[in-house]
Formats: sequence, C-alpha cells, structure tokens
Amino acid sequence: MTPIDPCPPDSGRLTICDRAPIPGGVDGAWWPRSADLGDELSDVLAVLSRLIGPIRRVVYDTAAWTSAPSRVMHRNHAVAVDAYRLVASDTLYLVGTHSRDALLYVIASDVPAPTARSVLDTVGAGKESIGVTQLRRMVHGQPAPTGHWQEGAAL
Repeated sequence: MTPIDPCPPDSGRLTICDRAPIPGGVDGAWWPRSADLGDELSDVLAVLSRLIGPIRRVVYDTAAWTSAPSRVMHRNHAVAVDAYRLVASDTLYLVGTHSRDALLYVIASDVPAPTARSVLDTVGAGKESIGVTQLRRMVHGQPAPTGHWQEGAAL
C-alpha cells in the first residue's frame, strides 16, 4: 500500500514572513517532503531569491539531512551548500550576494501534518514576532510561555 501524503502537492510547504527583530527571529518556515536537501532545495532557492536577491550560499546542519550536494545550480549560478556544525539542525541559512540573508525554520519531514500546518500558519500570519525557540515549542508540544513570543536565547 502506498502512503498518502497528507499535504496535497499544491498546498504550501514554505511560508515567508518579516524577520522578527528578536534573537533567533525567522524569515519563514519550511516543511520539506524528505530529508534529502539536494532534492528539496531548488524550490526554496527560487522563492527566497525573490526576497534576498541572488543566493550564493546555503548553510545547514548535517544531522538534519540524509544527503546534500556541495553545490546546486540556480538561475545559471552555482550556489554553495555548506554543512556547518554550529548551525541548529532545524534551521537553514541562505546568504545572498548583496549582504542580505534569510533564516528559515525547518520543520522535519516526519512531523505530523497538523503540527506542521500549525507552524506554517503561525509564521505566515505574522501577527507577532516569532523566533526559532517558539517554533520549537510548537513542534515538540511544549506550552508557550505567557506574555509575548519573546526569545530567550539566540541559536
């Protein structure tokens, strides 16, 4: 029996917001279909290059991905894809060519659809400042602290 993807192919798995002016503030959230960064990255590059301009580098943690290329081609330009052990496993950094960057919170591909949708919807709503720590609480089922969505620590 073939498993049914709970998220139809035409529904969004990437949402963008204004970066929160707090430590660990995100520019968006992404729910890839698999843990193969090479298979998943092209769509993210297409969308984020509209936000930050041409992308020259993607930085990730190897613990979060089963495989990743050392570079990918996007719009006839090579984009370096670099593993870095100090990057949190649930984040992806994209560095543009004009000193602009983006931080994405990455929802693991095996997170249940209702949880992933909730995170994507929360980030997409952009009603409050949101950062990595708060998104981690949502994914792992921890209660949110009372008050604002403030982050206690940077990545």
